[in-house]
Amino acid sequence: MKRAEAKIVENKREDPGSEPDHAPNTWLVEGKLEQDILDWETVQLDFRSSEIEAEILESSMSEPDRFIIRTRGKSPLQRGDVIHVDVRERTED
Repeated sequence: MKRAEAKIVENKREDPGSEPDHAPNTWLVEGKLEQDILDWETVQLDFRSSEIEAEILESSMSEPDRFIIRTRGKSPLQRGDVIHVDVRERTED
């Protein structure tokens, strides 16, 4: 496991029509890691709920140094805020 810092790039309301559940109170928090992650397509990201302050529905890497967190309810995070991310290799069951 590796711990990294990330800066928040954007925190925006998700268009309910763009997702299968059509949930009206979902938000997308986009962040940029301080460095590229090797094998970024296969890692698992863990976030501190105390830093996000919203229910995390899912997260995913979108590029070697970028991720998106989908939350229920708005997180108070704003552009430029720094959070900590634990990066782990996914284990096969």
